[in-house]
This record gives sequence, C-alpha cells and structure tokens, in this order.
Amino acid sequence: MTKKHKHKPFSELVRQIEAYGLKDKLADLVHKEEIRRPFRHLPKQFSKGILIGNIAIVPKKHTGTRYVYVIADMMNAKILFDDVNLKQSAILIAHNLADGKNAPEQILAYDTHFSSQLFNITNAKRMIKEARKMDDEAQEEVYEFKLASAHDLADKYKGYIQDIFQSTFK
Repeated sequence: MTKKHKHKPFSELVRQIEAYGLKDKLADLVHKEEIRRPFRHLPKQFSKGILIGNIAIVPKKHTGTRYVYVIADMMNAKILFDDVNLKQSAILIAHNLADGKNAPEQILAYDTHFSSQLFNITNAKRMIKEARKMDDEAQEEVYEFKLASAHDLADKYKGYIQDIFQSTFK
C-alpha cells in the first residue's frame, strides 16, 4: 500500500506561522525587501522597447548609429519625453513616472548637459575638417582642444548618470 503525502491545508500553515511567532518576522522581511527595491514596477520587454508600469521606453534613430529614447504614457497615448540621450536616464525617468513621481530633475539636467556635449563634439569635428581644408594648423589645434574638452565633459555627465543608476539599482 502506497502512502499518500498529505499536504497541510493553508489554514494549518497560517496557524503554525502564528504559533512560532513568524508573522511579524515575515512582515519585516517583506517590508525590508520593499525598501531595498527602489521601484514597484518591474520592466517588461515588448516589441518596440521596454514597458515599466504604463510607461514605455522606445529607442528612436537619431544620427548615424546613435539612438535617443522616447518615453511615453501608454494609458493616455501621450509622449512625455522625446529625446532622452542615455538608456540609464530613460530607465530612471520611466521608473519614477510609473510610480507616480515626477521625473528626476537632476537626471534630466545631466542628460541635457550630456546632449550639449555631443553637439559640441560634432561641431568641433566639423571645424577640425574645415581647418584642415584651409591648412590652418593653429585653428585645427584650437578645435582639437575643444573636441577633447567636449569628450571629457560628456564622459563626466554620463558618469554622473551611471553612478546614480548603479546606486539606485544595487
């Protein structure tokens, strides 16, 4: 005769949790996990991008091989942000919006500064080509310095955003 494994009914499990005083401990664990996790919504991949709650992040071709990110409210069919430059910025913004908070101003500012430096990089490269055409070494040197400075600043702002992203999701 085979022995059937009897599973304890749910009510018996609840009774044991209460008898051993585990109810408060389990509630504390749940609370600690909620505090540790920075946002309520888990991201989901969909055909066009990432969905966080009702907020979508969709990549959009910008220049050459570069993409920017569009952030949209899918419930209201409304574009909230059209040109977010870094994926990390887009994710942080979307998580805040999905949780009913405002977009983080610091992230928006850093992303805008990063974008400005990308413009400066493009402009400096163009001016270097012009200086080379004109065979003007002094002017070329000035624009190479501007190019290096723009790269440094772009890296700095990207680093700020990356630091915030990593500290948020560690």
